[in-house]
Amino acid sequence: MKQLKNILLVLVILANSQFLISQSQEEALAQKLINPLANISALPVQHNIGIGSPVYEGASYTMSLQPMIGTEYKNFNLLHRGVLNTAYFPSISTDLGPTVGISDFNYSILYSPKKVGSIVWGAGPSISMPTATESFLGTGKWSAGASMIFVYQKKKWTFDMVFTQTISFAGDQERKDVSSLVAQTLAAYNLGKGWMINTFPTIKADWTAPNGQQWTMPVGGGINKVAFLGKLPVSFGAQYYYNAIRPDLAPKGELRFTTTIVFNK
Repeated sequence: MKQLKNILLVLVILANSQFLISQSQEEALAQKLINPLANISALPVQHNIGIGSPVYEGASYTMSLQPMIGTEYKNFNLLHRGVLNTAYFPSISTDLGPTVGISDFNYSILYSPKKVGSIVWGAGPSISMPTATESFLGTGKWSAGASMIFVYQKKKWTFDMVFTQTISFAGDQERKDVSSLVAQTLAAYNLGKGWMINTFPTIKADWTAPNGQQWTMPVGGGINKVAFLGKLPVSFGAQYYYNAIRPDLAPKGELRFTTTIVFNK
């Protein structure tokens, strides 16, 4: 009987230690996932629902695939990032059907040195390709520019900024030129056990648009949770953003649901 109690005690200790290890892994992975320069390979998927558009009735939907592959070298890291959207927009006229298709594809490669101070940075070229299946969903132009990333992490806090500026250099001459900025600013707090609250708005500027129509500036935030589906780490999140500054034809707000599958951590 005494031996049975000892065996049960050992099993309980092992189970609790495994639970604590799992929690520790979730917290560490949650911190790593919000670092855009982390040396991981993952597939973030964003489901964006546009609400309150003055152009059409109903909500728009965009699924954004944003694969990222980190490669580690002796003195630096290289991060490959891609963005490809599939979108649905309701009809703006009873004579026309909804618009469904694929957007332009953006690819960036970023160099990040290892020996830096409290702020980690990365920079590199970025190119957008006219892969859109509908003219409404793309620019019809080849565009190139640069991306820059700054990351600061301390204990449970993370702050980072991602900037991408591209300018058109080729493509359909009948389409307007492109000069656009996409800036993503993150502030996040790790609650522990894989839970995190954050704000991660996507700020956009179209420098070719008229005054008063250039900026889209969302305000909002949400929550994320890292969990293990078997041995596969996955992050789930939900956020809401209100477009405090927006062009006349932009939606008033956006619901965002995220799923990030981690292949190599």
